[in-house]
Amino acid sequence: MNVHFKTQKEIFTDMKGQLTAEAPQLTNWRTRGVVRSILTVVAAAIAMLWDRLKILYLDMWAQYSDRTTLRRYYELWGLDWSEDLDTETARKEVLAMYRQKGKGTKAWYRSVVLSEFSERVTDASVTLRARGPNTVDIKVSYNGGPVLEDDEFTVTDIQTFFEGDENNIVGAEVLVTSVRQT
Repeated sequence: MNVHFKTQKEIFTDMKGQLTAEAPQLTNWRTRGVVRSILTVVAAAIAMLWDRLKILYLDMWAQYSDRTTLRRYYELWGLDWSEDLDTETARKEVLAMYRQKGKGTKAWYRSVVLSEFSERVTDASVTLRARGPNTVDIKVSYNGGPVLEDDEFTVTDIQTFFEGDENNIVGAEVLVTSVRQT
């Protein structure tokens, strides 16, 4: 079963389209429109609810998944699977990986970039869910300008770093870019 969690923008656009079709005389899409403000708040609340449902779904998935599925996710994290491993122990490990505190947050991505690539990157800004659920956009800079790339280093090296087993957050799609020359 593939579950799609809508972003706040998708929810807002859907509700706006439905409301415009149902009651066009009520819609006022100016910046200070009352209906627009209400829809923005409702869309944010629904997006927050989707996030909570996603966490609940992942918890339920790990609690009810079979041994083969557990093994696949167990190995995705680089953990060693053996046939002697108890299913409940594997289930607890998978749940622990999903619930890791701090790992995968904006602050974590920023601190990892600044510590691992300190010679090439002096600042990094992180945006979560800009391209949809489970997406992470990292914009890096060097002294306020673009990151200097050469034969030894490119911005894709940072992205490759996050795709490696030790730093890969399961389900997260990381995109690393450099700021533009102004």
